[in-house]
Amino acid sequence: MENIPQVGFSILILCNLVLAISVNINAQAIECLASDQEALIDFKNGLEDSNNRLSSWRNTNCCQWHGIYCDNVTGAVVAIDLHGADKMWHLSGELRPSLMKLKSLSHLDLSFNTFKEIPIPKFFGSLENYNLTARCSQLFMKGWGKIQELDLSFNKLHGRLVSSFGNLTSLTYLDLSHNAIEGGIPSSIGKLCNLNTLDLSKNNLTGTLPKFLQRIDNCPSKNPLPNLEQFSIGYNQLNGLLQNLLVLELGGNNLNGTLPNSLGLLSQLVWLDVSSNQLTGVCQLDTTIPIRVSWYGLMCFGAFISTMAEITDVTLDLSFNLLEGLVPVTTSGFDLLDLSHNRFSGAIPLNISQHMNYLEFLSLSDNQLHGEIPVSLGEMFYVIVIDLSGNNLTGRIPPNLANCSFLNVLDLGNNNLFGTIPDSLGQLKRLKSLHLNNNHFSGNLPSSLRNLSSLETMDISYNILSGTLPPWFGQNFPFLIILILRSNAFCGELSLEFSKLSSLQVLDLARNDFSGNIPNSLGDLKAIAQVQKKNRYLLYGKYDDHYYEESLNVYTKGQILRYTKTLSLVTSIDHSDNNFSGNISNQITKLFGLVVLNLSRNHITGQIPETMSNLLQLSSLDLSNNQLFGTIPSSMSSLSFLGSLDFSNNNLMGAIPYMGHTTTFDAIAFTGNPGLCGPPLPVMCSSDDYKRQRILVPYFILTMKSSWSDVYFDFVDQVAHKILMLSHRQEINHGQRRRIPRRR
Repeated sequence: MENIPQVGFSILILCNLVLAISVNINAQAIECLASDQEALIDFKNGLEDSNNRLSSWRNTNCCQWHGIYCDNVTGAVVAIDLHGADKMWHLSGELRPSLMKLKSLSHLDLSFNTFKEIPIPKFFGSLENYNLTARCSQLFMKGWGKIQELDLSFNKLHGRLVSSFGNLTSLTYLDLSHNAIEGGIPSSIGKLCNLNTLDLSKNNLTGTLPKFLQRIDNCPSKNPLPNLEQFSIGYNQLNGLLQNLLVLELGGNNLNGTLPNSLGLLSQLVWLDVSSNQLTGVCQLDTTIPIRVSWYGLMCFGAFISTMAEITDVTLDLSFNLLEGLVPVTTSGFDLLDLSHNRFSGAIPLNISQHMNYLEFLSLSDNQLHGEIPVSLGEMFYVIVIDLSGNNLTGRIPPNLANCSFLNVLDLGNNNLFGTIPDSLGQLKRLKSLHLNNNHFSGNLPSSLRNLSSLETMDISYNILSGTLPPWFGQNFPFLIILILRSNAFCGELSLEFSKLSSLQVLDLARNDFSGNIPNSLGDLKAIAQVQKKNRYLLYGKYDDHYYEESLNVYTKGQILRYTKTLSLVTSIDHSDNNFSGNISNQITKLFGLVVLNLSRNHITGQIPETMSNLLQLSSLDLSNNQLFGTIPSSMSSLSFLGSLDFSNNNLMGAIPYMGHTTTFDAIAFTGNPGLCGPPLPVMCSSDDYKRQRILVPYFILTMKSSWSDVYFDFVDQVAHKILMLSHRQEINHGQRRRIPRRR
């Protein structure tokens, strides 16, 4: 009689599984086209996917696959986004011509991968180069007349650009930057009349600039690329000069000597970039032309500045060079001044704002400046970006910075500033990005910060700030995406109001003195509860093509990962090194888009929730150095994106579910748990240890090989037979005799 509850419960589990499967099938709203699915399977077969990134690409509805987007009505594949957001996700291999069969495809993003030097198939034998670039270009040209967006940047593509690129007349976005493409730019690019963005920078392009930049007959306006807004060909080996230019970008080449005075004849020029070359001397440009000058290796830097005395509307960019000396002061009317990433030293001039009343963008970051922040900065009433980070500035924040009412970005990070955060900062109601990290600020957060309702990023980490986080902290920031309070002295319990931060994607409270339970309401963080699929750059204070780009350090996998371009795809919760206690709430496992979760080095107790396996996007999970007990859920093996796992130094027990994706982790992830056994630990398990895991097996078995599921269902069949036999014996005891056929 004791066996009846056990086998009956097994049947109950089986029924739940069948129900779950049927619900999942009913949830598939749109069926993809069979021809598209077949083409994608063939495409996948040509790829090298060492980290099983495309594990969802099986014989199922392809509209549900990772990186695939379908038309809601027809089910046709309209977009493929397989950009490598993380190095562990990089794809390689070949691009098969089956992609030509996707007739409705309008967006393809394969950027940030490692495609390179692939043998060309026979049907592309007419191409000049036996490499991926030639293959890709020919493939794109013949089959994708509707393609609108094509991004193959940050790969290792070689070869030449073929003229048939000009057949992609629907293209609005083409990014082939950061590759190793050689040869010239084909004139057929000029046929792309709808092109809005063209980025060929950081390749090995040579020759002269193509003639289509002067005139083209293909477009109705006869103007070259009439819809083009962004064109970048920097960091190549191009030569030549064109007339009637509005924008001239020659940065990152091998130009040397002196720029010719004839540049002053370019009366239409509004933007000049010759940064990162080997130029010397001074170029006497027409001083009536508003220009952006970005030079490297100027011998007569001071003389050059003096020639700009009468220029107005100047955008001066000398960033990322090796310039030394004091910060230059001129009587020019600057709109943009970027001297970042140089070797300027000394103090910021006290009168820096004297002739910069209309300055919109100021960056002096990453130099060797010292002294205090001049009070006169508060007189730049129209400034949008102030970036003084990465210097040796001391003193306090001038309260009159509150006068900069248009300010979007204030970055004072990585200096030696001290004192309290001034109340006046709460007047900057347009502020979107606030960085005060890595200084010596102390005291409580001023209540005036609640007025910064436009804030998207707040980084005040690595200071000596203290006190509790008031309830208004979770009420007044509807657009806050990034909140970093790491390494301060904050204390107390977290307010339930944190759940109202509906846009929050990164919450870093590590290395403080927070206590109490982790609020269940964290499971209501809407942005983290959703899988972030759409990448958007966090750019602020954009002035023409100059901007402040947000960046983020994420502590994961035992290292610091810095995100910029893919920052908007990151979701992270780090509560490590605090005094949190209580259990891990099941509510947290509702954050289906969570990528990084770190609760290590606290006093958390209880068991690891079985529902932790719901976090399918997790790439890093650290629960080490707590007081967790019980077994490790077998369902953890289904977290196929998990690249870093640490359960060490707890009180976990039983057999490690060493199957599926769990087999990729070393013993160090499980050490310090005396009750754990089985691989990868050198401790053998007893039969009792495996029994502790048995109840979890049915939930895991269907995710593995079909042969395993066959064995499982054969076992269930035998269990069902035993139930019938037990029932028969009961009937005999009650005088109800009936013949039960024997199972064959």
